[in-house]
Amino acid sequence: MAIDYVLATPCEPQRRLGVERLVALHRTRILARSAIAHMKEDGEDRDPSEVEVQLTMRKPDGDSARGVTLQDLLDEAKPLDDVTPACATCPAGFTRELACHRRIRYPIPEHVEAWLMGRFPTSLQCTAGVLLARGIEEFKWDGEPTRKLRAAGTTYFESRAPYGVRWEGENGILEISSDQVFQMMFMVGHISPTHSMMLALFTGVIPHDTSLFDLKDKVGRDKVLAASHIPTEADADIEQLAAFLRMLAVAARMDATILVDG
Repeated sequence: MAIDYVLATPCEPQRRLGVERLVALHRTRILARSAIAHMKEDGEDRDPSEVEVQLTMRKPDGDSARGVTLQDLLDEAKPLDDVTPACATCPAGFTRELACHRRIRYPIPEHVEAWLMGRFPTSLQCTAGVLLARGIEEFKWDGEPTRKLRAAGTTYFESRAPYGVRWEGENGILEISSDQVFQMMFMVGHISPTHSMMLALFTGVIPHDTSLFDLKDKVGRDKVLAASHIPTEADADIEQLAAFLRMLAVAARMDATILVDG
């Protein structure tokens, strides 16, 4: 299980296959290639056509399962081979093929939540702090959708309790939990360019003290977004979320929507 997200771009793969089919095919190819890689690590040299797996599709109206070989999965994903050469000229500037589609695996580890919350501003006396306080009040991000997932056990989150940040502001104490943050990121539908920019600001992809004038001015905004940066994280679990934060800045710069399927 995972959160799938896609940067909607005017590219050849998305145009020819459609986003939904592209994601489904890419999921299949990722599954097959990952299984083959694990086999090789374990010294297993059987041909993919000899390795059978069972796939379970979870749906609201009930689960369905089917038995296939790894070669079947590779064959199903072959339509990607016709379009991936176009990834060399990706409009978003991604260097890895089909990098417009990414995944964040469940359950989300506790240390990843801690890393994410550590990226929020230390004070409300900055542009990020002011806009964050305003957004929480205006959009009523209370974290309830995330709390329901967390209460279901450890399927979605390793930690049974959220992480939080507390600030003392002019109007008293303001708190935000990782439940609210995951709601803001993945439970508000598809992410508009403006929302991407705000999330990038809150999480420090764009510096917290960026002037409001620069954010409103196209030239200033483009300059700030072009300079945004998060280094590659050595921890693979953290890197999954860091890649999402990087994509927020790309989406804002391109005025593109991030499509989310959690």
